[in-house]
Amino acid sequence: MNTILLLIFVFIIALFSIMVASIWVMNIFTRKYIGEKHMVLEELTMGKVPELWSRKYESKRLKFENEGQFDKAKKVQRAAVCDYMNKLNKIVSYIQKTSLVDSEETRTSILSDLEETRHRWRENKIHD
Repeated sequence: MNTILLLIFVFIIALFSIMVASIWVMNIFTRKYIGEKHMVLEELTMGKVPELWSRKYESKRLKFENEGQFDKAKKVQRAAVCDYMNKLNKIVSYIQKTSLVDSEETRTSILSDLEETRHRWRENKIHD
């Protein structure tokens, strides 16, 4: 009888642990895939390149400029602009499809801000 109670107790503890771990992992995924998009959205609607996107490219570009390799720095900058445009297009597509937007009026407002940002970036005013 004691063995059965012990096994039930271990089972309940294991089940509880699995539930807590699952919730923790889902929170991480939610923060990573949805939270990041909404964090960069504010910077994008103001026409800025999100720091989260530019961090990698800026460090590479500065490294090459400090070493006097200006051709490589320009190449990194061109790759960055291409990557920023691709990510902006993905964010626009996400906003068009997501149900996490308050209303259609909000969606329209965000999309018009993103379109303005896209227009500015195409005119090569990406870091203004």
